[in-house]
Amino acid sequence: MKIAFIGGGNMARAIIGGLVASKTDAEIAVKDPNACKREALTRDFGASCHEEASDWISKADLVVLAVKPQVMQKCLQEVGPFIDDAATVLSIAAAVPVDSIVKWTGKTHVVRCLPNTPAMAGCGFSGLFAGPLADENDKARAQCVMQSVGRVLWVEDEDKLHVVTGGPGSGPAYVFLFMEALSAALEKSGMSKDQAHELALSTVQGAAALARQSGEDFAKLRENVTSKGGTTAKAIEAFEAGGLRDLVGKAVEACMARSREMSKLFG
Repeated sequence: MKIAFIGGGNMARAIIGGLVASKTDAEIAVKDPNACKREALTRDFGASCHEEASDWISKADLVVLAVKPQVMQKCLQEVGPFIDDAATVLSIAAAVPVDSIVKWTGKTHVVRCLPNTPAMAGCGFSGLFAGPLADENDKARAQCVMQSVGRVLWVEDEDKLHVVTGGPGSGPAYVFLFMEALSAALEKSGMSKDQAHELALSTVQGAAALARQSGEDFAKLRENVTSKGGTTAKAIEAFEAGGLRDLVGKAVEACMARSREMSKLFG
């Protein structure tokens, strides 16, 4: 498969790295105005890099739109004429709906994807939505690319991508905030900064690994650690008294509401 990346930033680099690491049979080309990024992508992954759009884009089976939402329309005015009508257009830009990408490119084989930053470590999660005129071949191409950097979930309704944003899309920041708070509490209790950092990191990493391996419900896993009247029970009581569940719910709702607001800007 021939893949053209429009934009060579962090997420594009993560996906290219995932494709190379997974030994996916792909010829990769990248358009990016930054010479340093182009040089690094060629050096590290053997990508063919270009500063300008031209006929090289027309050879791609899959075109990955990896630019910021606010410059998407202008970018597509430049690259759209070079995209082959049969090519799959995979957008990883937040907030820009399929209808807008179809309108700006004149192409119909459009898939939207919402990846998250753990993709940079090969542990990402991507929500995928196939546009109304995308076919099974388009879905297969998109899945091949995104599963190289983690797990994928297809949604039937584009609005559900806002839910993905509220969960795994923005969720790593929620977890980092918890880790930040836990690390600070441990340091305040006498650990060195480095020790507190490692303890917080190992706590989250280990809990996630156990949950994935066991397949048990999160509530059951919590109960397994929480002896009645014990130390963990006291900590959980403090979380519950502080309204942790309600706060998380409000955070997810606020994230989803902002995601919908942003989509209207590009619709």
